[in-house]
Amino acid sequence: MFRRFTKMLFILAMVSTTLLAQTLTFAPYGVSPRGVAKSTTDIYTNAYNGLTNVGVGTKMYFKASWVGKTYGSPVFKITRAASGSTSKIETGVDVQNDTTQVIAYTPDKVGVYSISVTVGSQTATVAFNAAKYLGYQNAVNNGLICKTCHSDKVAEWEKTGHASMFTRAMNGTPGLSGPTDHYSKACIGCHTTGYDANATAVNDGFDDLPFTYPTVLGAGVYDQLVTAFPDAMKRANIQCESCHGPASGHYGNTTDERMVASWDAKVCAWCHDSGTHHFFPDQWSASKHAVSTNYPTGPGRESCVRCHSSIGFAEFADNVPTTDPYFDASYQPITCAGCHDPHDVTNTFQLRKVTATILKPNTTTPTSPLTADVTNAGMGTMCFNCHQSRAEANAALASTISARFGAHYGPQGDILESSNLLALGGVKLASTNHIGATQDACVRCHMFSVSTVADAQGNIAKVGGHSFNMSYNGYDNMEACAGCHGSTFGTKFSDVKFFLYGGGDLDNDGVVEGLQDEVWGMINKIMAELGKIPGTTFSTEYGQIDKDGKFIAFPVPKSTWTKDQLSAYWNANVAHNDRSGGIHNPKYIVTALKGAMQLLGLKTAVEQETAVPTEYTLYQNYPNPFNPTTNIKFALPKSGHVKLTIYDALGKEVVTLVNNELAAGLHNFEWSARNMASGIYLYRIESGNFVKVNKMLLVK
Repeated sequence: MFRRFTKMLFILAMVSTTLLAQTLTFAPYGVSPRGVAKSTTDIYTNAYNGLTNVGVGTKMYFKASWVGKTYGSPVFKITRAASGSTSKIETGVDVQNDTTQVIAYTPDKVGVYSISVTVGSQTATVAFNAAKYLGYQNAVNNGLICKTCHSDKVAEWEKTGHASMFTRAMNGTPGLSGPTDHYSKACIGCHTTGYDANATAVNDGFDDLPFTYPTVLGAGVYDQLVTAFPDAMKRANIQCESCHGPASGHYGNTTDERMVASWDAKVCAWCHDSGTHHFFPDQWSASKHAVSTNYPTGPGRESCVRCHSSIGFAEFADNVPTTDPYFDASYQPITCAGCHDPHDVTNTFQLRKVTATILKPNTTTPTSPLTADVTNAGMGTMCFNCHQSRAEANAALASTISARFGAHYGPQGDILESSNLLALGGVKLASTNHIGATQDACVRCHMFSVSTVADAQGNIAKVGGHSFNMSYNGYDNMEACAGCHGSTFGTKFSDVKFFLYGGGDLDNDGVVEGLQDEVWGMINKIMAELGKIPGTTFSTEYGQIDKDGKFIAFPVPKSTWTKDQLSAYWNANVAHNDRSGGIHNPKYIVTALKGAMQLLGLKTAVEQETAVPTEYTLYQNYPNPFNPTTNIKFALPKSGHVKLTIYDALGKEVVTLVNNELAAGLHNFEWSARNMASGIYLYRIESGNFVKVNKMLLVK
């Protein structure tokens, strides 16, 4: 009996697992004007903002996705339609892959609709509403306007640029539509309410009402338009209905999607993702905010959604406690509305929060860390609210040790502030003043726009701006560094060398590599040494890929570890989770890791030969020929400034490997020619009066 019962539980578990692995989802699928323009042969002929409250005649798209075994073709069906509707699901389907399809549908009457998709035994349904636009000041139904019920939000919104965009344009505002500006009739689609170029979209939006574009823009023109075209002007500017959908079915009723509030970036992309001047959502789609913030949320995870969800961060910024009965612990990516408040202009760029605090040690009661205000990060201060340690080092060491011992995943703010790493092994922590030298901290580098935003094909750069990326698809945004450091760093972050007290071989492997590889090497040596502790287990969650592409699992800390071992782990773990490979604060991270290595008895510098070299020497590189990496070794009889440069066969400078003060002794530098063509290259050293050039051969 027991065996039969166990077998039944096993079968139920397997069935449950299978069902969970074959989850069907069905949701609106927003498409920006840029997305529409990519192809003339797909189903996307009109932009759609992804709302479930739309104007009559708005073309909508719905995406069905399922995971696990496919039971056959999905079946799409209209399960509810407005009275008198004759619209049908379009026959064209966008099959994105073997688990995802998108369909198109255009509601043709005012009312409530729903469409379902069925795959095997699973069915998912989307309900939506079609209505007409009114304008926020257009009194209907016994004098009701948006301000009747939402006076505070409307009052805030009226101060935003959205609320006066069209008005300012028509009045010839310099910088927007003045005599030398590019403003034209093509701009008004995004500066008015309910404008939809789709011929079927007849829903009392701006484009459905009488209006003639002025021949001249200038002071007083808007007031003239109000007199000449009063109905259209009630839909002028970017009003409530632009983001929440048409209000003719609303009147306080929110059932059946008669009014919606969405955090989806596609709501903003409707206007902010088109052409070469409007590209923020396109950049954002390539950011970690868009693709890597999905973390288990819901009850019990309220503290997590502060940084893993748009609405969670908005609630945090508004000081809504997690115990509030209306606190929303659901998941959305960190979208436009997560960082920018659409209604409030209190802060620059309508940022939700411009203050932040970080944890500081409490020397009296270590387990109760103190907090300190961030005062030197400018607009980057908002980033510190999430990109900071969730635990303070001394408090963590004094508390119960678990597998989650560490500062958490995003301590970048602390690293910039030279905070929350431990001084170990007699090594004094140093600091590189990146935060003081960069106005607006994170924003200065991660939002630094490249000189060419769009290529010849109109593809938008996925580094800088709202991508927040420093690197993307093999391209490094070195332009962000050039303002302070010039072009001496090379073309890749991996080229950037760092010398601590004249030495560049920070991880003691005999070769001077780029700062990032040296830092990863130090972290990996620390973790490998801790992994030798008897009884240690390893976690892939905290591992990393080393410079050779090999995955290294990190040890899991235990309460049986000594304080020295835990302290060394802390520094290595924080440096790992900083993810910059030392670039955020080179001196701080390197000295913290150097101290951790010394505390564990690991050598932190290449042992010098018994005698200092008596003469300058530039050795032949090895290996030679090489592909794609080689080592360049030289000897210095005395300390001094050294410049080591690589040239191609025509004498064109390829990269400067070294341009720094070095200590006397032997030095060995690695050069990777991964992106270079085969052929002869020259390497030239200059130190004091010593100059020498050698040849090397790259063979691919």
